[in-house]
Amino acid sequence: MKEGFERDAALAAVMVVSAVLLTSKWLSLYNNFDPFVVFFAFVFTLSLGLLIISLVMRMQSLMEELESAKRIIAMNSAEIEDRIDSRLREYLRDLEERIEAIERRMYR
Repeated sequence: MKEGFERDAALAAVMVVSAVLLTSKWLSLYNNFDPFVVFFAFVFTLSLGLLIISLVMRMQSLMEELESAKRIIAMNSAEIEDRIDSRLREYLRDLEERIEAIERRMYR
C-alpha cells in the first residue's frame, strides 16, 4: 500500500508542477503574467491531486473492510454449517434408532 501512495504522491506532484508551468507559459504568451492566477492553479491542482489520493485510500480501506467482512461471514457460515450438521446427525441417529426399534417389533 505504501508503494501505491508514493506513486500517487509523485503523480500528484507532477500534476501540480505541470499545471503551474502550463499556466505561467500560457499567461506569458499573452504578456499577461499574473502570479495570483499561477498560485490558484497550483492550489487547484494540489487540492485535486490530494482529493484523488484521498479517494483511493478510502477505496482501499473499504476493500480491506469488505475482505474482512467476507472472512467473518465465511467463518460464521462454516460454524453454522457445523452446528446444523451435528444437530442433523443427532436427529438422524434418533430416527434410525426408532426405525430399528419398529423393525424389531415387526419381526417378533
